[in-house]
Amino acid sequence: MSVALDVIRKDSALDALRPEWEALWRRVPSATPFHSPAWLLSWWRQFGTGRPRVAILRSEGRLAALLPLYILDEGNERKLLPLGVGITDYFDALLEPGLPPGAADALLAMALDASSEDGITCCDLTDIPPGAAMLSVRPPGGWHLARENLDPCPVLAVPNDKAQMRAMVPPRMLRKLRMNRHRAERIGGWTIDTAISETLPSLLDDMFRLHESRWAAIRQAGVLADARIRAFHKLAAPALLSIGALRLQVLRVGNRAAAACYALLASTDRLLFYLSGFDPDFAFQSPGTILLGAMIEHALLEGRRELHFLRGGEAYKYAWGGVDRINVGLRLTRRTPG
Repeated sequence: MSVALDVIRKDSALDALRPEWEALWRRVPSATPFHSPAWLLSWWRQFGTGRPRVAILRSEGRLAALLPLYILDEGNERKLLPLGVGITDYFDALLEPGLPPGAADALLAMALDASSEDGITCCDLTDIPPGAAMLSVRPPGGWHLARENLDPCPVLAVPNDKAQMRAMVPPRMLRKLRMNRHRAERIGGWTIDTAISETLPSLLDDMFRLHESRWAAIRQAGVLADARIRAFHKLAAPALLSIGALRLQVLRVGNRAAAACYALLASTDRLLFYLSGFDPDFAFQSPGTILLGAMIEHALLEGRRELHFLRGGEAYKYAWGGVDRINVGLRLTRRTPG
């Protein structure tokens, strides 16, 4: 097997890699939309530093593995960080099935070696989920690796092929769901709009507004208050939709948008709930609960095996039956002589 390693150092080369990157992403069963070029190159356009250090491995000339990193100056440190850091809940290398052991180690060593001449002082690999290839990575010579547990990411796992909500979701939440649906029916009924290419811009605007309304009700700024985050989603959402990785839905009570959910589709087996929002005027009907319940029901009909609530230990995630999985952070620093 002919294997070649390289590091992408220029934005133009990173953009040119996109078709091969997407093809690799589709071949990796464990990949999520967080690992796709639709997500990460959209992030790079908004937050990139112009200094990518993306390690790649080619097998017989075909892109077979990729570790997307970049250089950032922060305070008195020059760091190597993952593309997407800050708004990406799961990070990992993309490794094509069948690669020899040590492929992740080789990618990391290549990226660190290529960045050493830039004077990096550390490499922080954040938000690595259970089962990720990077969890078992070994530091190259001259580097020390430390790990720490980070945020919980509750997951609702489907117990069997014919599971229904009553087999998964606590009875108290099911009663709440039925009650809120009845309340919504009494004031005009509820419907759900699912974004397609023609309706995506307007539903995305609904999502932005409802997300901020939710946080304004408790006098806090939501993540979408940052104009760069909104700009990122305006780039990423169409790209994600075009590859079948986005499910954006808005629930209407009567004729008014009352709740929205921005979810990501990972292969055919996982649904990731990324962002949500609701109109506080409908708090009595709890439209967020209605929408999430409908999305879970639909996911079960599709045969999905896991429903991911992603980072954070908010109470509602456990009310639905979510069980914690813990992300891990790896920090690599140069060993000092002696």
